[in-house]
Amino acid sequence: MAFPIILVHGVARFDILWADLLGIDNTRHPFLDRLHYFKGIRTMLARQGFTAFHARLSWAAGIDERAGDLKREIIRILEKTGASKINIIAHSMGGLDARHLLFNDRSKDKIHTRIASITTLSTPHEGSPVTDLVIRRLRFITLTLNGLGINTGALYDLKTDTCKAYNHRADVVEFEKMCEGTILFQTYAGRHTHRGVSLFHKSSHSLIDKLEGDNDGMVSVQSAKWRARYFKGILENADHLNELGWWSPGQIFTGQPPEKLLKRVHAFYAEIANHLP
Repeated sequence: MAFPIILVHGVARFDILWADLLGIDNTRHPFLDRLHYFKGIRTMLARQGFTAFHARLSWAAGIDERAGDLKREIIRILEKTGASKINIIAHSMGGLDARHLLFNDRSKDKIHTRIASITTLSTPHEGSPVTDLVIRRLRFITLTLNGLGINTGALYDLKTDTCKAYNHRADVVEFEKMCEGTILFQTYAGRHTHRGVSLFHKSSHSLIDKLEGDNDGMVSVQSAKWRARYFKGILENADHLNELGWWSPGQIFTGQPPEKLLKRVHAFYAEIANHLP
């Protein structure tokens, strides 16, 4: 059986909004797990014999802060399970958090020696043009959120120029190549049509399609690949929320019955888990 799995969420774990408000601990009960960001995925993996946990990272914080959060979560799980290593399955920004964690901690505690694999799904390894647009044209939004005490550091770390510069830093490239000997790296992308994505993703899908091509409404296939040698495939007919088992009401009328989508997404994660070290 594989090492324990930690499911790492993206920039804003939306289920916290109702979990904290209602005092719901949706990390424990199988039924409540269907209200989690990773909709029922932890429970599904547990039923198949895997040991899986949820990460909880700072909401919309910068990558370095979130990477620190992830380190604490990983150490907690390793101590709890007694495992020597852990597998990371990360969605969206969670994949960047994992990469930065390895690099940031390379000399201190060398957390990379405790990581068996990193699998990313629709992670914007080359940044997001949606973030570029928000910062360039809608700066008042970030200023308003900051004024309300809401962290927006993630936006600046998700810019395309920031992510691409990080990918080409000589020390980062050298370190990641060194890790390839002990860590399994693999990436996946989501892809959907403009008609198929949720209303929330319509505008961003059009923008990304124009600039980078096929996408899931938030991240392009191109950006999700990271390095070509890591790329494993595409989750078809899935927007950025569908990849987690979630959908919008309007999608029900475009050929995606909720339970059918959830079953397909669960099968996708199970397939990944079955090939982890």
